[in-house]
Amino acid sequence: MAEIVTGIPEFDAAIKSMEARVDEAARKFVLEGAERIKREAKNIFITGADAKITEKWHSDAWPLPTRRTGNLMNSIYSDGARKTGVGRWESQTGPHIVYGRRIELGFHGSGRWPYYTTRPFPYMQPGIENSIPQLDILFNSLVIAAQEA
Repeated sequence: MAEIVTGIPEFDAAIKSMEARVDEAARKFVLEGAERIKREAKNIFITGADAKITEKWHSDAWPLPTRRTGNLMNSIYSDGARKTGVGRWESQTGPHIVYGRRIELGFHGSGRWPYYTTRPFPYMQPGIENSIPQLDILFNSLVIAAQEA
């Protein structure tokens, strides 16, 4: 004799409800995580007065970037969150000024101007590394809570 399985519609409804909660938690994680990374990256910059600048634009602040005008630091922002699948969201956070990459990674130039070599003054990579403990806590509070609700 075949047994009858009951509760399948309720089970399906519970799974769909959990999918929706986790999807929303993932979206919040991406948005809030991007803000934390942005904040930590901006905290890497020191003021120009702290850098002991000489007349040759040499800075003793290396490897920290300095905030002389604040343009690079203020150009760091996140572009929001985009859905890439169920429970999958992405965002881009970083500088939106033309020389941001050159400051972060340095430059080994040759040929036409600007041909001079500059050393790196990383700010995004340390910002990401500094935000990882915060991101772990944020993930646990949002996504795991959504799964267990």
